[in-house]
Amino acid sequence: MQESPANPSAYLKNRLQKPEGTKLGIGVTSPSPELVQMFAHAGFDYVVIDMEHGPISIETAYRMVTATIGTPAEPWIRVTHNDAAQIKLALDAGAKNIIVPMITCKEDAEAAVSYAKYPPRGIRGWGPFRTQYQWQTNMLEYAQHANAQTGVIALIEHPGAVRDLDAILEIDGLTSAIPAPFDLSVNMGFSDGPNHKEVREAIELVMRKIKAKGMRLTSFAITPEQAVEALRLGVDDLFLGFDPMYIQASVQLFMATVARLQDAK
Repeated sequence: MQESPANPSAYLKNRLQKPEGTKLGIGVTSPSPELVQMFAHAGFDYVVIDMEHGPISIETAYRMVTATIGTPAEPWIRVTHNDAAQIKLALDAGAKNIIVPMITCKEDAEAAVSYAKYPPRGIRGWGPFRTQYQWQTNMLEYAQHANAQTGVIALIEHPGAVRDLDAILEIDGLTSAIPAPFDLSVNMGFSDGPNHKEVREAIELVMRKIKAKGMRLTSFAITPEQAVEALRLGVDDLFLGFDPMYIQASVQLFMATVARLQDAK
C-alpha cells in the first residue's frame, strides 16, 4: 500500500522520526468511543481518556477503552481525583495506566498506589468481571498480573508536590510522574501559562528528578515545534494534546484551504 496520510497509522509510524522506545499519546475529553478508535488507529501508542476535564462517565469510559481493542494503542484513564472507588472503577474498565491528578505529597502518592493495587500491596477490591475481556484474558490471569502490569502515574501540579517530589518518587508501585505545566503555573500564581522563569525552573527540576529516578520521562507538546524539540531531547513519552485542538485545527485548515482556492480563481 502506498504510504499516505490516507493510511494514518502507517504514515505516522514511517514518517515521524522518533527515538526507539519513545511513545506518542493523545488525550480525549469528548465522551466518544469513535474518536478514541480513530486516534488508536492513527498510530498513537496510547490514548488518555480524560475523565477529569471531560464530561465522561465511567460507563462511557468503559466503551472508550473497548474502542482500543484490536489497535496498537493502550487505553489510559485520567481519573477526576485521588479516590479509591473511582480508581477501582477505572482499572476495572480495563485501563492499562491511570493518571491521578493533584498528587501534592508523599501521602497522596501512597494512597493512589494503594487504591490501584490488589492486596497485600494495596486495597483494590477483586472483581475484574469486564476487565478480562478488555485484556483478552480471564479473571484469574488478569488478577495474577495486574499489580505488575497496571501503572499509576502522578500528576505534579502543585508547588507542594515539587517540594515533596523526592519522597513521592520513592513510593513503591508508582510508575512515574508528569509535571503539568498549566496547572503548576496557576498554582504558582501565574494565570497566563507556564512561560515564567519560576515555572520553567520547577518543571525542569521535576523532569530531572524523574529521569534520575529511572522513570519514563513525559513531555507535553501543543505545537509541532514543541514536539520536534521534545523528540530531540529524547523524552520517553510525548503527549500531543487533546481532541478539541485537533478538531478545531482541522476545521480551520479546511476552511483556510477553501478560501485560498477561491482567491486563486
